Amino acid sequence: MPARVTWTTYGRPALDALRTIVGEPKQDDPLHPVTVIVPSNIAGIVARRHLAHGFHPDRPAVAGLWLTTLPRLAEQLAAPRLTGAGHRPATRALVAATVRGVLQEHPGVFGEVADHPSTARALARAHHDLLTSTTPCAKPSPARAPSAPTSSKSCSGHR
Repeated sequence: MPARVTWTTYGRPALDALRTIVGEPKQDDPLHPVTVIVPSNIAGIVARRHLAHGFHPDRPAVAGLWLTTLPRLAEQLAAPRLTGAGHRPATRALVAATVRGVLQEHPGVFGEVADHPSTARALARAHHDLLTSTTPCAKPSPARAPSAPTSSKSCSGHR
């Protein structure tokens, strides 16, 4: 079945439209696999709970339903190709573990706060921001502000 996009208003009308759309392929085969891309994990929970009541009065449940976010879908689709090439998807968990490992082995300017959980979270967030930024990390410059060592260390760690 091809992808289908339906526009609707927020709230109950969207949930009712979702029930109708997901129910169509499940009418003849309740185990028919259906993937729904949701904007957030919370939206997925709400949708799953709404759909959990089933699509037909005689079948008060749902099976074969995968609710996911777009980044998670991309991870799932890219994983076979990445692992085949000897790489792993850079999931949030993997990035967080990598940041913690680097902080333990080479804390650098973060030495005094390297063991604090918020340091790893902030650096992982900075990694994500730098990764998605349209402006590349600048090369270290002696003319930078006093906070520059942290910024340049973040950029070099990101590289």
